[in-house]
Amino acid sequence: MRDEGVLPNRRSVRLPFFDYSRPGAYFLTICVQDRRPVFGRVEGYRVELTALGHIAKECWLAIPAHFPVVRLGPHTIMPDHLHGIVTITAPTKEASDAAANEENLAKDHRRARYIVPLREKPLREFAESIAGSVATIVATFKAAVARQAARELSGTKSGRLWQRGYYEHVIRNEQDFQNACEYIRMNPARRAFELEYWQKRAEKR
Repeated sequence: MRDEGVLPNRRSVRLPFFDYSRPGAYFLTICVQDRRPVFGRVEGYRVELTALGHIAKECWLAIPAHFPVVRLGPHTIMPDHLHGIVTITAPTKEASDAAANEENLAKDHRRARYIVPLREKPLREFAESIAGSVATIVATFKAAVARQAARELSGTKSGRLWQRGYYEHVIRNEQDFQNACEYIRMNPARRAFELEYWQKRAEKR
């Protein structure tokens, strides 16, 4: 399986009418803007991460701290993108209470800041983020990486870090899950083979 087949050209692959906040496993691919290799370089069959790559890894591993219903599966950070599996589980009563608490605090903050009364049942706008959905998880992760990079690293404040959108695959069964895990595990080695192949071709010219 080559990256070209996994990373489509900026077209929506969302399943119509599918609830991406429902419990289940999702294979995600998130790309850097213009596929710039800012997260590291392939050395041998592994990726040597840059400082920005380590920030991306740290923020990825922190996802469950912000989304208690999320469990992380295998992941790999490549020079210009990352692959990872997230599993959304059914919320426990504690997680539901914590989420409700957080939402109430956010509402209180907005009310105090803007002094605008909130509707009891606000209307959802088109493409509005849904709490706990895959889209919200990805958006939060992207923002966390960009924010931490801007705070800790020089030269990362200007320009867009992430490519717009992301790719996801709904994992449907155990075999599908194992295939995704194998793809993630082998991705650095596959990239190393590809680099070696094209280098040899260039040397023969």
